[in-house]
Amino acid sequence: MSKYNIIYLSPTDDPYLWNGRSLDKLEHTGQEVLRFSGETFKEDELEEAIKACKEAAKQLFPEDKELEVKTIEIKVTD
Repeated sequence: MSKYNIIYLSPTDDPYLWNGRSLDKLEHTGQEVLRFSGETFKEDELEEAIKACKEAAKQLFPEDKELEVKTIEIKVTD
């Protein structure tokens, strides 16, 4: 089974990790996709989580008309 992190990229290309409640700015190292948050999302939760992430991003960056949100797969075993 896979779980996912959700990453929003701001208009200035700064990465933010969606933690399920807010966006946490990540250090821009090029290794952001390897970060894990306290909140991961199962595949059936992604649609709702991405929607919530985009709403939070719109509030932080109202000038961003083309919100870029990525899902990062995290392979886990049960």
